[in-house]
Amino acid sequence: MSYGRYGRPALKNSVDVQLQTAFTDSNWNTVIRLADKRFKTLKDPYYEAIRIAAESQLDGTSERCTALIAIDELVKSKAVPDYDTLELLEWAARDYLYDTEYAETLGPLRARWVKANPKSKFAVKCLQSCLEYWDLVSAQQIATTLDKAFANSGDRQYMFWSITLTYLLSVSPQCSEASKKVYSLLVVKQLERAADITENAEKVESKDRGLLQEEEISLYYRVMLSHGSKEDFISRMQSPKLGPLAQLKEGRKDLFYQALNAYESWGEWDRIYDLCRQALRLGLDGMTPTFSVCDYKVWKKFALAASKSKDQETALGEVQSILKEFIALKTNTAMYKKNIALALLDTAFRQPVVPGSSGNDSGVTPRVIQIGLYLDSYFDKLSAFDDVKDFVAELSFEEVKGLMEEVLPKMLEESEKSSQVILKSLICKLRYLLTTCTQTLSHNPSVVDGQEQDKPYQCRLCSTLTSLPCESCLRSVVTEAAQIYQQIVDDSELLAAIPRLDKDPRIDLALVMGNSILKLSGLHPRTSDVAPAPLRDVNPSLFLQAVLVLDTQLKVTPSDVALRLLLAQLYLLLGCASYAYQIWTPLEVKRTIQDSLSPLFFDRISSLSPGLFTGTRPLMEPLRSYYNNSLHSSCPLRIWDAFSSGSYSSILEMTEFDSKLRRSCTLMMSIVEERRATRAFGGKIECEIGDLALTENIDDTTTLLNKTDYGSFVNLESPHGPPIQEFLRIGPELSNERAHLSFLSEQYLDLIHHKPPKDHRPYKPSEAALKERAYTFETLSQLNNSLTSFIHRPTTPAALTSPEATYYTIISLLSAAVLTALSTTRADPYPSETMSVITSSIRIAFTGLRARFTSSSSSSSSSTNSTTGVDETFYSLTDMHTLSHVRETALAMRHSAAFVQAWNDRELARDRSGKSTLHKDGLAELKALDAMAAKTITEVKGHIQKLKEQLGGGGWLDKMLDWTFGGAEGTTEGEAGETAKVRKAVEDVVGGREGAEEWVGKVVESWGQGVKGWGLVRME
Repeated sequence: MSYGRYGRPALKNSVDVQLQTAFTDSNWNTVIRLADKRFKTLKDPYYEAIRIAAESQLDGTSERCTALIAIDELVKSKAVPDYDTLELLEWAARDYLYDTEYAETLGPLRARWVKANPKSKFAVKCLQSCLEYWDLVSAQQIATTLDKAFANSGDRQYMFWSITLTYLLSVSPQCSEASKKVYSLLVVKQLERAADITENAEKVESKDRGLLQEEEISLYYRVMLSHGSKEDFISRMQSPKLGPLAQLKEGRKDLFYQALNAYESWGEWDRIYDLCRQALRLGLDGMTPTFSVCDYKVWKKFALAASKSKDQETALGEVQSILKEFIALKTNTAMYKKNIALALLDTAFRQPVVPGSSGNDSGVTPRVIQIGLYLDSYFDKLSAFDDVKDFVAELSFEEVKGLMEEVLPKMLEESEKSSQVILKSLICKLRYLLTTCTQTLSHNPSVVDGQEQDKPYQCRLCSTLTSLPCESCLRSVVTEAAQIYQQIVDDSELLAAIPRLDKDPRIDLALVMGNSILKLSGLHPRTSDVAPAPLRDVNPSLFLQAVLVLDTQLKVTPSDVALRLLLAQLYLLLGCASYAYQIWTPLEVKRTIQDSLSPLFFDRISSLSPGLFTGTRPLMEPLRSYYNNSLHSSCPLRIWDAFSSGSYSSILEMTEFDSKLRRSCTLMMSIVEERRATRAFGGKIECEIGDLALTENIDDTTTLLNKTDYGSFVNLESPHGPPIQEFLRIGPELSNERAHLSFLSEQYLDLIHHKPPKDHRPYKPSEAALKERAYTFETLSQLNNSLTSFIHRPTTPAALTSPEATYYTIISLLSAAVLTALSTTRADPYPSETMSVITSSIRIAFTGLRARFTSSSSSSSSSTNSTTGVDETFYSLTDMHTLSHVRETALAMRHSAAFVQAWNDRELARDRSGKSTLHKDGLAELKALDAMAAKTITEVKGHIQKLKEQLGGGGWLDKMLDWTFGGAEGTTEGEAGETAKVRKAVEDVVGGREGAEEWVGKVVESWGQGVKGWGLVRME
C-alpha cells in the first residue's frame, strides 16, 4: 500500500475489477457512480472514501474540497479510521493539504490509528508519512506507541526512534516552550536509563534496552551535551563502558573527539590533559592501534592543555616523554611520522619562552630549529606552508632572522636543483607572510625634529620607514618570485619535473606576486564601505599588473581552483563580470556546496552586470534548482533513509543542516538578485517574494545565516591581519542585516507594483476598496517599522556599501512618505512638518548618492587623472554598483509617486465629490521627488551611452597597455626605481607588452559586454 508522498494508492484487493479498472484509468465519474453503489449495498465506509477521493479529482471547487471536509469530520469524530481510508484521503487532498494542516488533521488521525493497531505492519508507514510532512508531534506519539508495543520483543530500533523524535521535538518550533522543557527532561531520562542498563550489565545483549551501537552512544553524547548539565556530562564521561576512552578502545574516535571538544568549550584543560594522556598511553600499551591515537588533533590538544596546566613544566615534560616513546616505535607509516613531527613542532611552541635562555645570539632557538627540522622533511609537500604558517607568525624578530638568514639558506645549500626551486618558492611565501606580521615592524616617532612623519613604522627587516605592510619588502618579494619563476620557465629539466611534484611551484610564485602587487596597489579590506568606489583609492597600474600575472598563470595551470577563485573575484572588482563568469563556470560548483560557494560570485551580481542574466541558460538556475529540490518539503531530504538505517547522528545533522539552509543568506541573495534582474529587463515576476515557499517562514525575528566558505582560497596572510578574501569583495560579505533589508525592500516594491488582473471585478467594490485600504496601510506600516529597525541596528553600517545604505534608507523613507500621503485625504489636516522631514531626508540622501555617481559621469571620459594615469572611464567601468543603485533608487521614487497618483485617481473615480481623494500637498511632494528621479534617470541613460561610445572607439589596446605598464616606453613620469623593478618583474613573467595584448582584448571585450547589457536595461 506504500505509495510515497505523491503516488496514487492501489485499492484493496477486495474491490471488484470493474471499480479497480475505472480507478486505474482515472475514469472518475464512473468511479463515483460505482463506489456510491457499492457503499449503499455493502455499507462499507471504504467505498465512501473511494467516492470522495474520485470527486476530489474533478474540476469543480466544491468537489475538490470534499476530501478536506471528510478529513475534518474524521478528526472531530474521535473514531479510529481505516488505514486504507487514510491512504486514499491523504492522496486525494495532496494538493491542498499543507504541512501545518497535516499536523492538525491526518497526522493525529494516523497517530490515533497506530495506537489502536500498534503491531500492524502499516504502523511504520504511518510514521514515515508523518515524517514526510515533518509532523514531529504525531511522529513522536507513533514512535512511542511502537516502542511500548515492542518493548519485550528485542527490537531496539523503536526505542531509539522514540528517543530521537523526542529530542527533535524538544528543539522544534512545533513545540511550546513549556512542552520543550518536559520533552528535554524526558529524553535525558530515557538515555540515562539506557546508559545505566549498559553500565550495570556484565554484557549488553542485542535485545537489551541499553546503549550498544556507536550511533546509539553518539545520540547519548549529543543529547547529554545539549540538554544535560555540564556536571552530569562530565560525570557520565568517567564511565568505564561508555566514557570516551572506552569508545576509543572500540575504534570510535568521533565519540572521543566529542568529549574533547566539549571539555575545550568549557575550558576544562586538566580533563583534556588527562584524557589525551590516557588515550596516548592506550596506544603505547597496545590496547588500541598506535596509528589510531597518534593523531595530530590529539597531540595539539594535549600540548595546549599542558601549557595551561598549573605545573606547566612537569606537564610539558610528560608530553615530551610520551612523544619520545612514540618516536622510539619507529613506525614507517608516512602519516604517522608527519603527525609526530607536527606534535614536536607544536610542543616546542608551548614551552615558555625565557629571554636569553637559548644562549644563542643568532636567534636559532629550539623553536626555529624545530621548524627547520619539519621543513627539512616536508618542504616539498602541498601542505608545508599551511603547516608552519601560524608557528612562523609567532616567532620573535630575532627568531625570524635566525630562520630566514641561517636555517633556510643552509637547507638551500644542501638541496638539489629541483628541490631548491620548491624551497625557494616556500621561502617567498614565508617572506610575504612576514610582511603581514607585526613583529617585523617597530614604531616610528610621529614627530622628528619638529616634522610630522607620515610613516608610522620602521621595517626591522629592511630598515625602511613604512606603513603596514612594508612596501619595500613587498617589492623585494615580487622581484625575487619573478626571478625564480623565470628560472623554472627557462629550465627544461625543471619543467619536466613539475608533474611529479605535489603542486606546480609556479602557481605559488604567481600567487605571491599577485598578492604582493595587490597590497602595493593600495587595495584595502572591504569589511565596510571604506572607499568611495572599490578601485578609486587603488593604483590602477599595479592592480592591473597583479591581475595580468595571475591570468597568465591560469592559462598555464587552468585546473587550479584557488587561482580561479581569486581571479573571478578580481575581475568582478575590475568590472569584467562576463569574463569573471567564464573563469567561474569551469569550477562546476556541485549542488551540495552551492549554498556556501555561490556568494563568491553571485553576491551583488545584478548590480554589477545585469546582462549576464540574458544568457540562454538562466544565471541562477543552479541555485534555484538546488533550493527547490532540497527544500521542496518541510522535512529534511532523505530523512527516512537515516531513520530506517538507524543513523541517529545523521538524523540530527540533517535536521540541523536543513534548518540552517532554510535560513541561509545565500538563499535570500539568490531570490533577490534574480528578481532585480527580472525587473531590470521588464520581465514578469510570477509572485510576491513573501508568497514564495522558500521564504514563507522568514520574518523579522528570523536570524539569517552567512555560511560562505572561504576555505578554497590560498590564504598567505598571518593571523594578525585580515584574510585575503576581505580585500577582494565589492563590499561587506553577506549578513543577516543586509539579507533582511533586501527582503523587506522587495516586499515594498511588490506592494507598489501590484496591479489587479484586468478582468478583476469585485462583487462589492466599496467593501473591496476598504479591505485594500486596510491591507495597504497595515503593510506599509509594518514595512516601515521593520526597515527602520534594521537600518538603525549598530551592526548595519558595517554590513552595507554606501550605495546600498542609501538605497535601503530611501526605501524606508518612501514607505513612510507613501503611507502618510495615502492616509491624508483632502478633507484632513495636512501633516506638513512630518511630510517635509521625510521628503527632505529623501532628497538629501538621494543627492549624496547622485553626487557619487555624477562625480565620474560628469567628468570628461578622455580626461586623465594626473595621479593614477588613467582616465575616468576606468573608474566608471569599475563602479557599476553605484550606477545600479542610483537607477534602483530613482525608479523606486518614481514608482512610489505613480502608486500614490494611481491611488488618488481610483478614489476620484469611486467618489466624484473628491472628498476621499488625497491631499494635494502630499501629491505635490511626491511629484517633486518624481521629477528629481526622472532627471537622474536621464543622466544614467546618458552615462551608459557615453561609456558605450568610448568603448566603441579605437586605441584601447595601447591605452590599456599604457595603464598597465606606464606608457609606450614602459616608464611613467616620476616612477621610482623600486616600482620600475616591479614592473620589469611583471613584464618578464607575462612576456612584456606583446604577451599582454590577448589579455587586454579579453578585458576590453568584457567591459563592452557589460555596457551592452546595461544598454538593454529598462529605465522606466
